[in-house]
Amino acid sequence: MIVAILFNELVQGAAIVAITYLAVRCVSERNAATRHALWFSGLLALVFVPLLTIVSNVGARLVDVLRPSGGVHATTVWLIPAGTIAHDATQLAAPVASWIIAVWLIGAAVQGSRLVASLLWIERIRRNAAPLDICGECVLVSTDVTIPIAAGLLKPVVIIPKMVVETLAPNDLERVVAHERAHIRRKDILGNLIQRSMEAVLFFNPCVYIIGRNLINERESACDDVAVQQTGAVTDYAECLASLAQSVRRRQAPLLTPSALGSRNALVARIERLARNGASGATSLNYYPIGGTIVVFAILTLALQALSPASAAPTYTSPAFLSGGSVVAAAACTVPNADARVITPVPPAIPDSAAHLRGAVDIIVTIASTGHVSSAAVEHSSGNPKADAAVLKAAKTSTYSPARKDCKPVVGRYLFHATFKPNS
Repeated sequence: MIVAILFNELVQGAAIVAITYLAVRCVSERNAATRHALWFSGLLALVFVPLLTIVSNVGARLVDVLRPSGGVHATTVWLIPAGTIAHDATQLAAPVASWIIAVWLIGAAVQGSRLVASLLWIERIRRNAAPLDICGECVLVSTDVTIPIAAGLLKPVVIIPKMVVETLAPNDLERVVAHERAHIRRKDILGNLIQRSMEAVLFFNPCVYIIGRNLINERESACDDVAVQQTGAVTDYAECLASLAQSVRRRQAPLLTPSALGSRNALVARIERLARNGASGATSLNYYPIGGTIVVFAILTLALQALSPASAAPTYTSPAFLSGGSVVAAAACTVPNADARVITPVPPAIPDSAAHLRGAVDIIVTIASTGHVSSAAVEHSSGNPKADAAVLKAAKTSTYSPARKDCKPVVGRYLFHATFKPNS
């Protein structure tokens, strides 16, 4: 399952980034707070969408519930290769699965150690810092950092480098403190911790870094807007950023702290944004695009669940349809490489208590190279134990021909699917 989830992270991550990007494009750059919230929802989706696709089948159950009702009860049965795309990738990677998991665990541990080191560094900085009374409460001055930061989850404080205090004018120092206090009010310290933790776990996925970079840019822009509203004109604030960048030659700060300065290119982009927008941007959230994006992510998750496991194969072999008590099996496959097929599909003996059953049953059937059923288990229940038992018995007693690879019979794992619905 771990390998399947890691594979889904790569495959589905691109779709999540694309959806988030389109949503952000619908929001003005003046509203950096909303754009940041959209990218943060994309970051969470990067974890939960692939995970729920693997561990839940709510989407498939929803499709069953929404099937139209009608008059005469009928049943459709078919056999398809079992598993999602991720499952098939897992099967291909089975010989090296333990190595994949080991490499992932080692990489996550290395990245996690960086976070622990950052926390220890922050604690040392706070312990050695001194109060900066001219800037109010919860503002410290330190010689251990070179750029202003906001630090601390439980008792957050603003920490200003001593060199910056000695270099900047009092008004500019006030603007810098206002920016860092905006990080504290917006809970950016916690958000940054979540972001960095996900980057540590998903270090192999480029999508998490794309989202992370945009998160940082929009987060800093949102705090710029708050600082401008509190301290005065945009031009003065932009000049303050430029002065701060010139006074800081070496940018050194813990990984787990949001700060007023990023890369030089990012800083130039923030100044240009302030110049384009003139007055400060909106500091409140627009919940409509945020809610709409979350709904799209939910729909994506349900769609992936509904397509699983049928999306694993572009076609299925040997469908058998049961209608009016007769079963018709497809013709035998003559190609050298083929999936298993049903030779004699056995119709489920549906009990009278399930005569009006609506839903579906999925049975995972393992077919040996001899064509015999080596195991069968219920993967997706209809909610009716008797109907499940009937389909399980039918799957076990049906006869199959094995899958072939290079004309040689091989073991296959397949889905025996039975759908119960009234005829329209």
